[in-house]
Amino acid sequence: MTRRLCVSLDAAIVGIGVVALLMLTPFAFEMAGAQTPGNFDPPRTSWGHPDLQGIWTSNAVTGVPAERRKETLTAEDIERRDRRAELRQEQEPNSDVNIVWDEPETKRRIQQPSLVVDPPNGRIPVTAEMQKAVDDWTPKHYGIGIESWADLDLWDRCITKGFPTVMAPMGYNNAYEIVQTEDFVAIHYEMIHDIRIIPLTDTPPLHENIRQYWGHSRGRWEGNTLVVEVTNFSDKTFGTQQPLGSYRGGGRDMRVIERFTLVDQTTIDYRATLEDPRAFTRPWELSIPLIRDDSYVIYEYACHEGNYGMAHILSAALKNKH
Repeated sequence: MTRRLCVSLDAAIVGIGVVALLMLTPFAFEMAGAQTPGNFDPPRTSWGHPDLQGIWTSNAVTGVPAERRKETLTAEDIERRDRRAELRQEQEPNSDVNIVWDEPETKRRIQQPSLVVDPPNGRIPVTAEMQKAVDDWTPKHYGIGIESWADLDLWDRCITKGFPTVMAPMGYNNAYEIVQTEDFVAIHYEMIHDIRIIPLTDTPPLHENIRQYWGHSRGRWEGNTLVVEVTNFSDKTFGTQQPLGSYRGGGRDMRVIERFTLVDQTTIDYRATLEDPRAFTRPWELSIPLIRDDSYVIYEYACHEGNYGMAHILSAALKNKH
């Protein structure tokens, strides 16, 4: 995968940043909420919109879990987490080697208990139907239980990571390059080199029968905040690998409202509110700060798992059947 190798993780747990450990001691930390929309006057394009252009990463919150495991972190929790980080450093003392396997270390970390900031308990408010689907769900991997290529999700097949999963930090490829015109905003995602084009004009909405892996994005400016509404999702985004649909239970009727706000020269306050009456009992919100990194280089995403792994997985499945 581009410049670094990775361990394949199950698409349902990868979610969102459980890959890396949060290393407290060597880095400067900011408390969540320190970077919030305020009176910052952002730089502007020649046509007057806030200028979001550049390369941004979510590495400042790599390792922060999607959902909060506890209401508060105790001193013992932090001590255990520090010790895990120390052990990892002892096992991999040469940081020059780590860059082959993981994201380059960032000097800036933002401490927050979870990426979910609403509800206040940091938990995704799933419906009883969704919870049952999760409880009954058996992941399919390593050729076990696989009947055809359709049993593998789109990430396994190197087609797409999906949205909004791609916004969450993982162990690698956490970069987003934003370019703008007066009528469009485009985001180039390092993960599987997806490019999302967001129209800002008053164009007609897609017909409800037109469904897309990434949904359909429509943007507008509200003051200094870029607001993007995403609808028209496909229920095929994760195939049979994810209960009920595309993201944490959200399916074809999911609606996502994103807010991109430049709060200082180097930070975008990114918020996403997700709603789907079938999967969630109420809307809930993610907070993922994006940090500008002018030195970051996005290389080609060369995803060979889908090219070579598919034949091996299906052949293993055939052998398992016999």
